Amino acid sequence: MEARRTTKRKSLIPCLIILISLFPLDARSGSIDEVTFLNKVEVYETIVDTSLITQEGKRFPIAKGMRLNVVGFTTTEAFVISRMDKPNGFVRKTDISPIRGGSGIREEIIKEETLK
Repeated sequence: MEARRTTKRKSLIPCLIILISLFPLDARSGSIDEVTFLNKVEVYETIVDTSLITQEGKRFPIAKGMRLNVVGFTTTEAFVISRMDKPNGFVRKTDISPIRGGSGIREEIIKEETLK
C-alpha cells in the first residue's frame, strides 16, 4: 500500500508541472516589438480591477472603470500610454472594453436654421 502511494506522488508531480506550464501566470510584460499599432489613440475602460505591467516588469494596480489610452495590441495584451507623467505598459485584453464615442467628447448635432 505504501509503494502505491509513492507511485501516485511521483506521477502527480510531473502532471502538476505540465499543468502549470500550460497556464502561465502571465507575470511578464509584453514586448514593444510584438505590438500592432493602431492609427490613432483609442480610449478603453477597465471592466475589472487589473494591473498595468511596465516593460521593466513593475506592476501598477488599476481600478475598475479607469479610462486607458490604447495605442496597440499584442495577441493577449493592449499597449497603454499615458498622456500625463505616468508609466506606459501592458494590460490584458480581457480586462478592458472600448468606450463609445472614442475620446469621450460629446458630439452635438449642429442644426441649421433657415433665414426668412
